[in-house]
Amino acid sequence: MRNRYLDLDDRSQDLNERMQEDPDLATDFLQKYELSWMYHENALEGVIYTVQELVAGLSAPQPVADATVIGVLQEVRNHKAAIDLVRAEAGSKKSRVNLSLVKKIHETLNRGMQSKGPTEFRKDMPLHRSYFHEIAQPIRIPTMLEKVLDTVDGADFKKSHPIVQAARVQHGFMQVYPFTDGSGKVARLLGNLYLIRGGFLPCVIHSIDRQRYYDSFKMPETVLRELMIEAIDNSVEHAEKHFAEAPPTRTRRSAR
Repeated sequence: MRNRYLDLDDRSQDLNERMQEDPDLATDFLQKYELSWMYHENALEGVIYTVQELVAGLSAPQPVADATVIGVLQEVRNHKAAIDLVRAEAGSKKSRVNLSLVKKIHETLNRGMQSKGPTEFRKDMPLHRSYFHEIAQPIRIPTMLEKVLDTVDGADFKKSHPIVQAARVQHGFMQVYPFTDGSGKVARLLGNLYLIRGGFLPCVIHSIDRQRYYDSFKMPETVLRELMIEAIDNSVEHAEKHFAEAPPTRTRRSAR
């Protein structure tokens, strides 16, 4: 396992250096990567957006009469805002993953959505949900979530590899499942905060692995971690291919 971390460490560092060398190409890649991220994030929750819907949601707001379309665009914009929030938190030395941040992410995802409830812990055991692992009884949510958030402040956690941190906080959060709606998205955003902070691409778990992802919460954290390692490796491989196939930059041509 250690060798796999070292390999991803080295390749991610090389990728970051390549992005710094060619910011225009990096911007192009990251925009495409973020579209893929948002597509698969929602697909994991059983919501399929078209590329056109994602692009429209990320573009400058245009007048729309259809209430259904308005709702879709707002969800896409909220998701993008939550991603931007997590990126900002990852880049801040003062940022802490605590209850305040958890609620802020959830509020951002639900902003302006009349169909979504307020940011408060669930008060029942939902009968119809995407995830089928055992989750906390409502009365235990505050205590269990506090334990998860206390863990990230511990010395052992802080010394762990970013992938270990991302898997641990996500797996622990999902055992609590504090919100009736949006717990999965919040959990993955929290996990990706640690990856981005550690210099990695966000972990994009593809929709084809949806059932495997769901099943990982019925099993030890290491099962989720293995899935995340595979997803990150796949993302880095695609990024390497993107940069390898790109034409030389003007700066590089003129230097030859």
